[in-house]
Amino acid sequence: MFEDLLLPMFDDGYYPDILVAEVKQLIQQFAKKLAKTDLSETEIYQFAAETVVLINKMKPQFEDLESSLDDTAADYIAEAMMMVVQDQGYMDIEMEELVSNREW
Repeated sequence: MFEDLLLPMFDDGYYPDILVAEVKQLIQQFAKKLAKTDLSETEIYQFAAETVVLINKMKPQFEDLESSLDDTAADYIAEAMMMVVQDQGYMDIEMEELVSNREW
């Protein structure tokens, strides 16, 4: 599953592969946190918020490389995080709430 995460961003020359790889790594770390059994929705959203804060901090790095965390990137990242959540069996999580603290 992880090999497909953020594939559209890797395929798009606008997004620097090195930074997309870092975002992917953050999402993989999020997935490891979700692998714990019997998490509440609150805990899932908390782990997601922590991940999004780290991605938010990457915004200047994207801009330094003449890229950005634009609406398209936001969609790809939110979808990747949602894939991880659903892969762990949590089907009642809202995608918008999952990334509600994004600054991109």
